[in-house]
Amino acid sequence: MISALVLVNTALGVEDKVLENLKGVEGVEEAYSLYGVYDLVIKVKAMSIDKLKDIIKLGIRKTAGVTSLVTLLLIK
Repeated sequence: MISALVLVNTALGVEDKVLENLKGVEGVEEAYSLYGVYDLVIKVKAMSIDKLKDIIKLGIRKTAGVTSLVTLLLIK
């Protein structure tokens, strides 16, 4: 199992809506709002690196209101 944290920036004023939408994406284990440089942190799990890439590329990045993201692979 491969896990990652995805740090997400959103358009102004849609943070809560994006958060709720991302909670419904397959592979998203946890999702939280943040104060600071990033608006949201999303924990994602997948069976393979290819599946993880699909979740991030097609599920998270394509969500309306997401403006940018940074992915951190968890190794332990």
